[in-house]
Amino acid sequence: MNPSPLHAAERSLLGDIMTSETLWPSLLVLCDDCNGRFVGSDDEQRAAAFIRQSFEHYGLSNAHIEEFPLHGWRRGPASLAVNGHELACIGLPGTPPCDLCAPVIFLGDGEPADFEKAGEAPKGKIALVRGKGSHRLEKYARAVKAGCVGFIFSSAEPNALPPTGSLEFGGNPAPIPGVGIAYETLCWLERALQRTTARGDMTAHLRVQAELFDAIGHNVIADLTPAGVESPDWLVMCAHYDGHDIAQGAVDNASGTVAVLEAARALKVAYDTLAAQGAAPALGIRFALWSGEEVGMLGSSHYAAKHAGELDRIKLVFNCDIVGNPGAFFLGVNGYDTDRLVAYFKELAGDHLFDIQTGNSMVIPYSDHFSFYLKGVPALMAATGGGKSPGPHTHGDTLDKVDVRAMRSATAFAARALLRLAWDPTPLPARHATAEEVQEVLRKAGYEDLLKAQGRWKF
Repeated sequence: MNPSPLHAAERSLLGDIMTSETLWPSLLVLCDDCNGRFVGSDDEQRAAAFIRQSFEHYGLSNAHIEEFPLHGWRRGPASLAVNGHELACIGLPGTPPCDLCAPVIFLGDGEPADFEKAGEAPKGKIALVRGKGSHRLEKYARAVKAGCVGFIFSSAEPNALPPTGSLEFGGNPAPIPGVGIAYETLCWLERALQRTTARGDMTAHLRVQAELFDAIGHNVIADLTPAGVESPDWLVMCAHYDGHDIAQGAVDNASGTVAVLEAARALKVAYDTLAAQGAAPALGIRFALWSGEEVGMLGSSHYAAKHAGELDRIKLVFNCDIVGNPGAFFLGVNGYDTDRLVAYFKELAGDHLFDIQTGNSMVIPYSDHFSFYLKGVPALMAATGGGKSPGPHTHGDTLDKVDVRAMRSATAFAARALLRLAWDPTPLPARHATAEEVQEVLRKAGYEDLLKAQGRWKF
């Protein structure tokens, strides 16, 4: 086709998103009306209904909700007493209730070398680890494997509040209790441990109240289908809309949710405009907003399993997870034959005058794109930031933390990229990765043991 209509549609798309009057109202509904949208809660159901209604209002087709089962969790009070001192803590989602007295062992950053150095010493003790280095779930899996009876996880930075974050373990209840503490509390504990070393173990009394129950999560799906095409191949733009129960989940991930809603709205206008000029895209765009990401990417995993027979029609999954932080726009691309796609994004970023970092050498197994990469589907995670951001996973993740300019820029870039790829899929990978290729990448990245411990190594 003559490129002029597409270029005109692009310019209109970018202007629409950068000046949109629907972005902020959508954020208000998700954060102020639906609170943290914790999976299995009334807040989550209210958010799912709002998202479906938004898709319908914007004119997308097949807007619907898909339910999935999960182990629900409801927070109760938590307390931690060490040497007679009461310390502030919060239960980590999924933790079983407990009333536990046991010695504490400090395991540094909780990396493999820290556990190897400790030998058999962690067995029967409560593991205390810093939040630096590898992901919380990796540290937790090592503590479980080492025979620990409890898990204390700290913030990585000062002034960052006690962190939350799930103890998801392969869809099963967490085997040992865990709590989050602030960085300052960790420093106090380190000093206390140093003073008591000569006198023997330091004992902690950990109490956690929590309710475990059967629950239902809700994914929200809608389509932008090329005119006259019944079964197109798809680009999938997605994000998780669920957050944690202690804050609004504004940056993580109302920002990504609204990016998907805004892109869906603007891309529908672009598709209709081009269709009126007789232009037809090669691909459709499916918009998906997942729930249950914060407790183990449950919504996207359920979708990938339920729709396994359709995955070969997905050409790329574009996942937006935290696009409301100030800073550079990052794209982590995974899959087979992605060099042309990475080059395409870099070229588009230069044309877009956008500060972007992109590459295909990093596997990030802690967001919803990973549910599809495990199946070999080309997938990427988009995020903004780069500096310190103490808000996500704490009480501080509130609406005032969202950088709307960063959100608009990230949304505009993503929508423009998807519009171009829908008309010209040439930069996309030639095929999906094989199971053997995915396994090899995960082994090289050091994730095999973790995924096996969590029951996610399903090859």
